[in-house]
Amino acid sequence: MATFLFVVTAVLGIVVAVLCSAIAIFSLYIYRQHSRYGHIPGPPRWRLRIMASSSTQLGDIEERFSKCTFCLKTLKEPKALPCLHRYCRECLKRIISESRDSFNCPLCDKECDVPPEGVDGFKTDSFIKSVLEFCQLEDTYKNDNVRRCHGCKEVKNVICYCFKCRDFLCQQCYQFHLDNDMVEEHRPHLLDLQTVDVRSLTLKRLTSLIEDPRCAVLVKRPAEMCCGICGNTPICVACVFGDHKSHVAHEVRKLAKSEREKMKAMMLTLDTCKDKLYELPKRVAKVREALEENVKEQLEKARSTHKKKSERVLEKAKIEKRILGKQRDEIISRNKEGCKQIRYAMEREMRELKQKYDKILQEKEQSCGREVEQVDMQTGIVDDKSSANVEQYDRELQGYKEEVKASKVDKEVRILEVADYATHTINRYENLMATAQTVQASHDESTEAQCLPGITAAGKVLIEDARKEFSDLESLSETGVKESGMFIEQVRISGSHESVVDLEGEWNVKDITSSGDDHIIVTGSAGGGKSHITVIDREGGVVRQDHIEGVEESWSWPSRHCHSLSQHITATVCQSSQIGLCDNLNGGYVSKNIKDMDIKDIKDWPSWPACVTTDPLNNIYVGGYIGKVLVFDDQLNYLRIIKLPKSIFSTRDMAVHDNHLIVCYNNDSYAVSMQGEEAKVVYKFTKPDGGWGPHSVCTDSNQYIYMLWSGSGEFELLTQYSQDGRQLLTTRKVDKHAKYITVIGTREGDELLVATEYSRKIYTFGLLDE
Repeated sequence: MATFLFVVTAVLGIVVAVLCSAIAIFSLYIYRQHSRYGHIPGPPRWRLRIMASSSTQLGDIEERFSKCTFCLKTLKEPKALPCLHRYCRECLKRIISESRDSFNCPLCDKECDVPPEGVDGFKTDSFIKSVLEFCQLEDTYKNDNVRRCHGCKEVKNVICYCFKCRDFLCQQCYQFHLDNDMVEEHRPHLLDLQTVDVRSLTLKRLTSLIEDPRCAVLVKRPAEMCCGICGNTPICVACVFGDHKSHVAHEVRKLAKSEREKMKAMMLTLDTCKDKLYELPKRVAKVREALEENVKEQLEKARSTHKKKSERVLEKAKIEKRILGKQRDEIISRNKEGCKQIRYAMEREMRELKQKYDKILQEKEQSCGREVEQVDMQTGIVDDKSSANVEQYDRELQGYKEEVKASKVDKEVRILEVADYATHTINRYENLMATAQTVQASHDESTEAQCLPGITAAGKVLIEDARKEFSDLESLSETGVKESGMFIEQVRISGSHESVVDLEGEWNVKDITSSGDDHIIVTGSAGGGKSHITVIDREGGVVRQDHIEGVEESWSWPSRHCHSLSQHITATVCQSSQIGLCDNLNGGYVSKNIKDMDIKDIKDWPSWPACVTTDPLNNIYVGGYIGKVLVFDDQLNYLRIIKLPKSIFSTRDMAVHDNHLIVCYNNDSYAVSMQGEEAKVVYKFTKPDGGWGPHSVCTDSNQYIYMLWSGSGEFELLTQYSQDGRQLLTTRKVDKHAKYITVIGTREGDELLVATEYSRKIYTFGLLDE
């Protein structure tokens, strides 16, 4: 009898699990409808109801939970998939009919393999069978107990349900079960409906009435063991030494304990993924919102730029037409004055000279007509040019709009894929949690032995899916469409240098920068263990020069580099690990030794800093030969360290541009991120054809990027890049000794300075606004 009650409890525990799974299936439909329209609901309300226990009442079971979600009818021969969703045998057969090796679950979209035996290879779900039996009890209650009696086969009021007969009994047949010894074994399985409220029955009470499970082979024998080889199939002792002789037989209690421990470990692991799993829909919604905002912002920027440029072209044309009109009036005015003088002469000479001056007057009028015609022609050319420019801007704007819209469509497709993945995975998680909690609530080892292996297997697959990273998700908020030329003012380098300055002195040039007072700062080696900081004017005249002693005597020619920090202050670094600030007006100089600072991760800092640059916040960046960049404030206080990507071991020169750090390294140049300790490559600059290596870099006020490349030929190469750094615009050949470049601002606009190292020449190139 103890075994009998034990098995009955197990079966009822299975029933509870099925009911909770049905609740999860129904709520999944609601959840999917919400999530497809951007609404991600919180934890479902039915979660409170899936915590089934032995005290769960029959009245809490709803008939719709025993329905197949494919045909929407009561389940027949229910089959369970690895994802724990269930379908009628015939429905599942239709689902897999067009599949060969695998198919996707219609509810959660999880891929499932088709067993070699086809639909019969899927495990029959004993949960649902018990649920259907319980639903019959509730139907009987609703129909006033009028039903066909199992014993006498007559339709009358039934007062009892026999779980051995699996049917209802009338008063006479019920009394027969009580009095007749032929059906003595049925008595423990009788439920008197007159004394018990069916809807208030608990699962524990019903479990005590259900018949013990039978052996899967010898169906008349009670099941006492489980076969581990056959998926924990119930078997009797005879089968242990018969059909299952070579298999592994488990005692139910030990098997249930083992499966509980496995599932507990799996649930702990799965619980660590829960927060990340519920966070994914929020990330998707945030990215979708950011995409909409960025598209709106880019299109608004395009319209604004188009309007400004069109107005500028038309205004320029208006000014030119005004000047040409003035020239026309002056020509006509001069012509009138000439004609007047001629008439005076004609009056003085009258008859003798009349013919002569008539001819001169005619020629003068013809000349005036030709000049006026030329001015009118130039006016027409200006009109045609301005109209053509506006039409070109219109075409560029339209093309840009189409690219942005097309990119948005592509991004939304990918975002929808991630959203669907999140929805399906969350649904599988909640379904698994509901099933697992219900099976555990049964406190029945037989139920756990039968159910926990499938739950654990499904959980392991779910853990892998929940851990899936979507590293490209945040990047989907950007359209990825490059800004066209309509967003920027076109600037080109003049075809040849406009001037050249020869610097005099026994010192070399290691770097060059500009100051706010139209002066140029040159730094380098001065010999004798000294370096120099020299201020010169635009003609090459030395305004002031300061020689600075090196910290280490071993450096006879210490190299010093520089970059403008503010209008009159220049930041410098020197070969002896010295960082300093120089006042361009009075020569004041303060410095610190980098090696004396308590900075982690720079024990291998070389005594040869290679370059220095600054940002708009007056932070100072020092690069060297160890793949790291040190950051200081404008008082030379150490702030932090930036570790460059492994592909960049050292820095020849640097520049700050658009929140990125441009780094010249050996044969290539990169733009890397500046936030955090670990820099990442944002993009790589297009390299000129040939064996070139970047040596120096700078930017102008329009955010164009200029780079000087060194080679082994008869010249060096000067390149200009677009404002986003991703397009090579212009190349110019320069002096083969050129090593350093900078941009200086003038009243007429920016100019590019190119300096040689030992010949001490500075070339000036104009940056022409087109």
